[in-house]
Amino acid sequence: MKSVGTLVLALSSLFFAPASAQNLTEAEIDASPYWHERYHGLLSMAAYGDYATLCPQTFTAASLAASFPDSTEEPWTVLLEWGPTASGFSGFAAQIPEMDKVVMVFKGMYGWEHQLNSTPASIDAYNWGCTSTANASCTAHQGALTAYLEAKEATDDWAAVAEAVNATGHQWSVTGHGIGGAIAQIAALDLGWRGLCHWSHSHGAPRVFSPAVATLYNSLFGGEAGQRCVANDDIVPTLIPESTDYTFTLEGIHVYGTNATFGQNYDICAYSATDPNCIGGNSTVDHDFYYTPIGHCGESGFQVNNATLVSAFQASESSAYAATGTGTFNISTPASTMTTSTTSSAATSTAVSTVTSSASSGAGATQLGEGTSATAAATTQAGGAASGQHVSRTVALLFTVGCIAAFTF
Repeated sequence: MKSVGTLVLALSSLFFAPASAQNLTEAEIDASPYWHERYHGLLSMAAYGDYATLCPQTFTAASLAASFPDSTEEPWTVLLEWGPTASGFSGFAAQIPEMDKVVMVFKGMYGWEHQLNSTPASIDAYNWGCTSTANASCTAHQGALTAYLEAKEATDDWAAVAEAVNATGHQWSVTGHGIGGAIAQIAALDLGWRGLCHWSHSHGAPRVFSPAVATLYNSLFGGEAGQRCVANDDIVPTLIPESTDYTFTLEGIHVYGTNATFGQNYDICAYSATDPNCIGGNSTVDHDFYYTPIGHCGESGFQVNNATLVSAFQASESSAYAATGTGTFNISTPASTMTTSTTSSAATSTAVSTVTSSASSGAGATQLGEGTSATAAATTQAGGAASGQHVSRTVALLFTVGCIAAFTF
């Protein structure tokens, strides 16, 4: 295990702003965790669509120059694409100098709760810093663990990402949505324990770790470095209940509702894995909007929730799942293969490493009953009062100059 000194250093990020924030105003410091998390959310949503074309509309030369005026890098470069793996999962990695990061993005899958084995699996053999005892088991969701190990093998242990981090000095980060968010947490544990990855973000992810592993994860990714986001009443975080086998990681962040002045509100659930503000609700529609509709990257015109678009997407995925018994969870055509997108734009990747494998039927024991269903009902979450265990904040979400966006949930 890591030393006590390392644990204290990791946890200290809960209470102290980074040095780079020292010259910011109080309002800017207050909002910075939200904007940092938001960028990861956009990437998680983009994984389901044409991210190679859409994300360069968000991560532009102008926005890079505003943050890093002396940068000569391309604002958006796809470094790596993988999948579908044997379990059917895919993802990509991108170099984004505006974020000062190289980000690995794990895409989720429709119907995963019926396809993947949710029996807890031991992680003792992987040397990730946790060894089971008589009183505490070191386990993770078996299906998510298998999916991560498949991707790790297919990408030669993320060699292209490591090369980019070493060459640029950017920080290593992981993110994902739904079950992809759970896989991202496993990736973060592996890479964080080895001292490679320092940021981990998930969106609408179910519980994936036993309490012992979650405690280790929390020690590696304290505060803003390890945010687990839940939007409105997203149902997916509830699909694996709290138990001796599964608990949430910290730090929880709840984005919800609308604000007439700023755009959107958020709560931080920093100290409790069971804080009701960050455990999810009963809406399937809310699962498919994290700062931008599923399949988009926050580009102009796609910064507000579109219940019609989300409902149509869910209906299409439900029909495809019913017909095949396997999930793909893609915005466009089912991904039987992963292909490299080409474009004339200088902002997109010109040298992408693509890793593919044949997808299996993904038949696994159903562990969670009915799980999610496709529904067109949009729900509205009214912000609750802040408890003593989280900080309630209202932040600015300005999508276009002179225009405040209104969400419909």
